Amino acid sequence: MKKDKTVPFSAVMPVHSFEADKVIFKDGRVGVGFRVEPAEMEAWTEQDFVTFNNTLMGAMRPLPVNTIIQKTDIYYDRPYREDKKEQTYFEGKMNKHFFERLVLFQKSYLFISFAPAEVKPIKTNALNALISRMGESLIRNPFESLIKTLEIAEAAAHEFASTLSDTSEVKLERLSAEEISELYHQYFNMSFDSLPGSQEREICNAVGTLAVGEHKVNVISMIGQGSEQYPAVLNSYGVTAPMLYPLTNSLQCPHILTQAFAIHDTRAALSGLDTDRKLNNSLSRLATQDNQLRALEIEQFTAEVRAENKQIIGLHLSVLVWETNDFLRKENIEKTMAAFRYMFGTESVVESYLALPLYFGLLPGNGYQIPDRWLVTTADRGVCYMHWTATYKTDKVGEYFCDRNRNLLQVNLFNTDLDNQNAIVIGPSGSGKSYTFGSIVVQRHERQARQILIDIGGTYRNVVQSLNGVDFENTYFEYDPDNPIEFNPFLVPRSANGRQWLYNDEKINFHLSLLAVLWKGGVEGAPLNKSERAILSRFLIQYYKYLNEAGNAGQTDEEMPGMASFVRFVKRFDAQMQHTPVEPDGREEMRSQYKQDMSYFDLHQFFLVLAQFTEGGRYERVLNARQDVELSEYRLICFDLAKVKTDPDLYPVVAMLITELSLDLFRKFPDDIKYIALDEAWAMLSGGVMEDFIVSMYRTIRKTNGSITIITQGIGEIVESKIGYALINNSSTKIILRHANPDSMAQLQTPLGFTNHEMDLIKSVRSTADFREFFIKQGSKGKVYVLEAAPELNAILSSKPLERNHLNRLVKRYQQQHKRFVIDKNGKVKTENGLPIFETYTEQRLDYAVEQFTEDKRAGLLGK
Repeated sequence: MKKDKTVPFSAVMPVHSFEADKVIFKDGRVGVGFRVEPAEMEAWTEQDFVTFNNTLMGAMRPLPVNTIIQKTDIYYDRPYREDKKEQTYFEGKMNKHFFERLVLFQKSYLFISFAPAEVKPIKTNALNALISRMGESLIRNPFESLIKTLEIAEAAAHEFASTLSDTSEVKLERLSAEEISELYHQYFNMSFDSLPGSQEREICNAVGTLAVGEHKVNVISMIGQGSEQYPAVLNSYGVTAPMLYPLTNSLQCPHILTQAFAIHDTRAALSGLDTDRKLNNSLSRLATQDNQLRALEIEQFTAEVRAENKQIIGLHLSVLVWETNDFLRKENIEKTMAAFRYMFGTESVVESYLALPLYFGLLPGNGYQIPDRWLVTTADRGVCYMHWTATYKTDKVGEYFCDRNRNLLQVNLFNTDLDNQNAIVIGPSGSGKSYTFGSIVVQRHERQARQILIDIGGTYRNVVQSLNGVDFENTYFEYDPDNPIEFNPFLVPRSANGRQWLYNDEKINFHLSLLAVLWKGGVEGAPLNKSERAILSRFLIQYYKYLNEAGNAGQTDEEMPGMASFVRFVKRFDAQMQHTPVEPDGREEMRSQYKQDMSYFDLHQFFLVLAQFTEGGRYERVLNARQDVELSEYRLICFDLAKVKTDPDLYPVVAMLITELSLDLFRKFPDDIKYIALDEAWAMLSGGVMEDFIVSMYRTIRKTNGSITIITQGIGEIVESKIGYALINNSSTKIILRHANPDSMAQLQTPLGFTNHEMDLIKSVRSTADFREFFIKQGSKGKVYVLEAAPELNAILSSKPLERNHLNRLVKRYQQQHKRFVIDKNGKVKTENGLPIFETYTEQRLDYAVEQFTEDKRAGLLGK
């Protein structure tokens, strides 16, 4: 029986050796390899693509003739695996949801291979003359000029890589000899998720395909350029992308995309084309229509090259696909052929007898051995067939989202490299605004961040109730005018010995803003003028000086700061200044100056308006609490102001008090990451007398390791505010959800400073039953992400009443009662009759409730 011819792999391996981090091929060529870190997909504008292509063409011109530039993009899939050992509950559920889902990974490499350097011809001597006369040719040594070739390769490759890396987001990292060897082992074993140490798979040639171990391999090559070539096109979402994008990660199957340029001698190439044209024209009557078309094409091509001083190159483009399943392999071949056609009708062919030599020629760096499949073109057209993009990179920390291919990654929305960590979220009704931000709230809560939500209408009630459980009543405040939260904005920190109130400029500014709101009539009131600010500042400073000099600070009979106390002080001080004593007391000049100053201040109106916030007034309980609300032990707090929204006097006051309370809380924990989110409630802090306060807060919160997020339905609400642009300018992160109305979408561009490219990204946002997309711009970079929540996370984010009620019942069912020691304020265990005292506390087991909810939902038992 006839056996198939087999040879050892070493006999067909095109690599001779490695030297100085360069690969030396058996034909004498020298290759230099780089790992490519491409720009992120959809990040470049059309001009960015044009600029990079011009840079690439400039870097190609000085390369020696017969140099091969070969870019290899390897797309391989492997199941998603999470490397973190310690995970919080919902983080673990998100990773479990994506676990074992196939993810298409990308590795990109660039190899430049150089032909053997020219050497002087061998001088004739008796021996070689004799051999020549005998009709025998001398065998040329491919390594005769190796030292010179190595020198040329090192210098030219370094210059080429530096040119590309210095002018764009694309970065090239030099590969060592060991790394090149590892890449070759992966290539010849078709195993990119592991690191084979040797040739572990046999390579077998067959009709129409070749086999590499268990994989069957096909090569699809370009045999005709498309009708048009562009540096950039609009992809299927309507976003700028490289012309080659259908063959990149958009081709969702394992494949290797090879793009190669061969540097030609342009003069010699033109001479050869001129000869070809003359030959076709000389056929005269024997010439067919094909001959005439060929002559015309050559004439136009050579005229273009000469007129515009273009460079002629050889172009190769191919896709290698592999699969163990024949049905999937054929399906992937059809996908690839369709992707070629999508690029302006680019012609391609599925290789048959050339498959094996192409497989070896497509080895990174060995492009010179690619047989036949080269097209002659100009450099400006050729560079359109090379791409430099990849999928999104993941951050080490942050919220879990997906890229547009629904691959899980992390996005750091608290990026300290930016000017600030503030954000604006804009999502029209029905865009999933509460669902999206609710997911962010849950993830931040698990990372132990401190969050305060200021809401109108119960948007986050279920999220807070689920996460806080038995502490819900202490952390969720629905402000009721009949039973209000009692504040005392005049309580400031004490000195270490407790005998002095520490009053600073930060608190003065807050009190001035608060008094302006109370006195001047809410949000739309006029701001304080300079005289009023000066007089009120003087009153405030003198008030705390009076409290500190009273001598009973820290004692039971001390006068506590408060609105009523402050008003009494001002009245008493005014009476002293207005009264003229019988005997001189040394304060005559002070009284005279006071009376002159008060001509600019309507003290009667001031007392009249503030009376409703003192004893017997309508809002006496709002600003005179003996102690402030203590919230420091809770990491997630929500204030729902729906019931107070209709009161124009109280609404801005309460909002301001809550915000200042939040800032005070943040100052207690300087090392914790802290967030304030205002969902639809932000407008109460804008315009009028509140302007200075909110702008100052926005600018300074970063100093406390904090962030403010405004959540609103439309940009109009922000733009119409007097401080809208100040908020925009102090928000480095903009999150835009899907806008179904094109008119409302168009209104985003000018106020938020979005470019046309970023607007294309926003327009491309999609929403389905399984996932929703949204746009995030951080600093100068904008991307579209996908929110796909695990079923367990979806349980507490759902806005459906049936699902919310079912989960709440389960939360109560799984609560557990435990006993613990009672601890006194000094941290010691309390005792009675020598025995420790125990107390009963309730433990929330949200994990049990969520998992039961998920099981019930799958079984269709919700509500039962």
